[in-house]
Amino acid sequence: MAVISTVDPTARPKMPEEQADPSFATTLAHGLDVLAAFRNCAGSLSNADLALHTGLSRPTVSRLTYTLAQLGYLKRNAKGRFQLGLGILAAAYPVLSALKVRQLARPLMRDFAAYTGGTVSIAMPFGLDFIYVETVRTTDAVTHLPDVGFASSLAPTAVGRALLSLFTPEELDAYVANVKAERPDEADYVLARTLPDIELCRERGFAVSLGEWRREIFGVAAPLYRTPSGDCLSVNCGIPSFRFNAEQIERECGPRMLGLARSIRSLVANE
Repeated sequence: MAVISTVDPTARPKMPEEQADPSFATTLAHGLDVLAAFRNCAGSLSNADLALHTGLSRPTVSRLTYTLAQLGYLKRNAKGRFQLGLGILAAAYPVLSALKVRQLARPLMRDFAAYTGGTVSIAMPFGLDFIYVETVRTTDAVTHLPDVGFASSLAPTAVGRALLSLFTPEELDAYVANVKAERPDEADYVLARTLPDIELCRERGFAVSLGEWRREIFGVAAPLYRTPSGDCLSVNCGIPSFRFNAEQIERECGPRMLGLARSIRSLVANE
């Protein structure tokens, strides 16, 4: 079985239709590619780094970073390297504030985090990835501590499978086609592991990932709901593998996660 890389593929594949579509703003897309290169990057990036990540030329990257810095979406440090600026946070605030489930679910998520000693998060799909829109923990026992805005591949994760279980057949077909086109190294894994686990999640209401994403973390997740606009949400917990064995994850944590999802849905419905 192929091993799924946890390295975030920041370079956006350039689709042929982009060149054929006169309405497609290529310069804007390139600027967003530069911003996307900072996903899951805690440090700073130089123009050379960004050119490598995006596949754009150095002069193009230099113009884009200058413009983005002038607008507050990037900031430049004393060494001339770039980090994300507060403009990004300001732009994201309306999205997060509109998700009332974040506030409603927090107490329940905190209780589940205390039970498992893990990190409980709410996620939404973001292309071929998921992105966390809320996260709660009660301990720092987990070596990997994701936060709001963290993104990674849907394919090898419990949270990804829970989200994909909410997809329509047409959406799931499109997801598989996009994996084959954009991440061919994940395609065999998706067909052999992800798709069967999506069906299993639909049957029993929760999904698990036993060290497939990170060896030291067991994941358990459950789908929440789709919003009126069609957005999918799921809740998951990343649990240190030393706290529960595989059987306990399936027998104990899975049903509890299903109960957590039901409770969250009830809170949202009654709001």
